[in-house]
Amino acid sequence: MSISNNQLIAMLAVIDCGTFERAALRLNLSQSTVTKRIQELEGSIGFLVFDRSKRQAILTLKGEQFANLSRETVASFEKLSSFSSGVTALSTQVRLGVTEISSLTWLPNFLGTSLENDPSILFKLTIDMSRNLHSSLEDGELDIIVVPEMPFQSNAHVQQIAGVEITLVGKPGLVPAGQRVEISQLQSFDLITQGKSSGYSKSIRDWFALYGFFPRKGLSVDSLHAMVGLVIADQGVCIAPRVIFDPLIKSGRIEEILTTPKLPKMNYCAVHHPSPHEALFTRIAHDIQKVADFSTPYFI
Repeated sequence: MSISNNQLIAMLAVIDCGTFERAALRLNLSQSTVTKRIQELEGSIGFLVFDRSKRQAILTLKGEQFANLSRETVASFEKLSSFSSGVTALSTQVRLGVTEISSLTWLPNFLGTSLENDPSILFKLTIDMSRNLHSSLEDGELDIIVVPEMPFQSNAHVQQIAGVEITLVGKPGLVPAGQRVEISQLQSFDLITQGKSSGYSKSIRDWFALYGFFPRKGLSVDSLHAMVGLVIADQGVCIAPRVIFDPLIKSGRIEEILTTPKLPKMNYCAVHHPSPHEALFTRIAHDIQKVADFSTPYFI
């Protein structure tokens, strides 16, 4: 029986991504190449790994048992191939996706610390809306994402990172000083929100719905900085992480609007899927959890 490491990696990629097409994207190969490697693997081991009667990549019983052993084999091979004869670690690229709030707070410090602690890890960054990042993770285009809590695939590894304080702001004078606004009374305001690709905006809308408040259609933008500008220009009120608005609140250019009940914190998570690099991704997620501070802007 002749089995190659590339065949095992192709099989595990199909399992983790759910389809041959997504696996090909993750591995930067053609779909036909991935299919050929799986067929050669099945020919070598003498049984089918995947149930061909299903549209998704569903493992056979023997295939599931074989895949579990294969993960250990691939992980061991990765450790062996990580060092040259001079015991110098080779570089490993990790595709990390974060939202704008991470890039404005903890991310720069994390990247600097990570480079000092382990120069062999090279991060390729994507900064985007949370739902776009989630889709890229599902498609195998990203390795780890840090996003607001949302429904994830059952096999996803989810590491809680931090609770992010959010607040409602508007131009000074919209609400009498010190007065709290009932959630239902927000109906009278034009609400500036992030687009449909924003996980935190959807979570806030779902939370509003619990109190019978369904925001009327207002401005929708994909940038926190654009939201700040629109609030200053008196185009409406908006809800976003407090750290973005804190300097402007203190300067008096915008005003925090207190609500009853108080707005909830937004829980952020680091998420990755099972892969041959699982131990590395888990370690990175824990490293992010240790240093992620959403309360202080990096640029102050």
